[in-house]
Amino acid sequence: MPSSPPVFEKDTAVRLWFQRQGLTAPRGSSRLSRGALVDHLERTGALQLDSVNVIDRAHYLTLWSRYGAYDRSRVDRWVYRDRAAYEYWGHEASILPISHLPIGRRAMRRFPPDNWSGKSWWSRYATSTGSKRRVLRRLREEGPLESAHFERQEAELGPAGRPAEAWLQKEDKRSLKLLWHDGRIAVTDRRHFRCVYDMADRVYPEGETATPTEYEDSWLLSALSGCGITPERHMVNYFTGPALTAAERKRVIARNLKKRRIVEVKVKGLRGPCYALPEHLEDLDDLSNPTGTNLLCPFDSFLWQRKRAEELLGFKYTIEIYVPAAKRVYGYYVLPVLHEGRLVGRIDPKLHRDRGVLEIKAIHTEPDFQSSMGFVAAFGEAVESLAEFLGATDIEMPSGWMMQLG
Repeated sequence: MPSSPPVFEKDTAVRLWFQRQGLTAPRGSSRLSRGALVDHLERTGALQLDSVNVIDRAHYLTLWSRYGAYDRSRVDRWVYRDRAAYEYWGHEASILPISHLPIGRRAMRRFPPDNWSGKSWWSRYATSTGSKRRVLRRLREEGPLESAHFERQEAELGPAGRPAEAWLQKEDKRSLKLLWHDGRIAVTDRRHFRCVYDMADRVYPEGETATPTEYEDSWLLSALSGCGITPERHMVNYFTGPALTAAERKRVIARNLKKRRIVEVKVKGLRGPCYALPEHLEDLDDLSNPTGTNLLCPFDSFLWQRKRAEELLGFKYTIEIYVPAAKRVYGYYVLPVLHEGRLVGRIDPKLHRDRGVLEIKAIHTEPDFQSSMGFVAAFGEAVESLAEFLGATDIEMPSGWMMQLG
């Protein structure tokens, strides 16, 4: 008879999760280098990109939470000049390690997915062959271009009598995104966060393409790398590329269990079977308890699967950017507060670049959190570190914030 799965305490799963996410030691305990960036990408899977710039771009802020202040231009150089990483779809649009490129190439070959065919929204978004040819011709002949460069001056009319310059410009900009998804063009640089595109063969190094099986397996292996010990439901949407059906996920897990690339385990207090990479179970006794006080980006890989934060840490989190202002509970761009291995609160910050001021509009702590003077001091240091990283020369805190916390 098969042996019973090993059983672990929930605290063990949490400590492994923190270790895989690079959040065990206090912020700034190690220096951000090219090797450290690649290690972070390969452990967690990716850095999510997002255009919201209330305080800073998501990928920069995520790295600050681990390494403290650093030179952003060095990260840009490692990604866009040294090609230690590349942009593609991981958890949404992401920076991925260059070792992931074979998986990316398989995703490009599968774009658009079969289940998009016939969808009304896809029919509206898809572009014509002529538009794609225009975009490819210009990139081949002119070199790297931004989407703003795709403006047309024709005087004739497009569909429904609209001026062709507006209609074609809109279509060609969509073609840029579609050609990026299917791998014919690539993001070669960013200027003030705006994508600069070029032909893919000028950007991506030569290499292999993952097999369909390897592509499917990447959903499982990437999630286990970033999460450690986890049930299937915590892996859903950790990586949104590939997006597998429930039946496909079940098949992938069964296949990798049979190959012994993963093992089934149980976690006390956590519903259902869990899974782990065997190598992650070898040194569980040596895992450190998380220390330090930190602020996390809303798009941090630690929070990609918010059900996991709720079930393991008792922290329910919603990104309220997409919630109407009148219905927001905590604020527009809320940063969770991490303290000694717990998510203990959240802040609502805003950087006023014109005044050089980091404003903390509101501070909220969890109902069961017992503050202390030590926490108040550590929290204040985290906000000061963030302000320094953002280039703010002043900080505005809510009235009575120290009494509110402690």
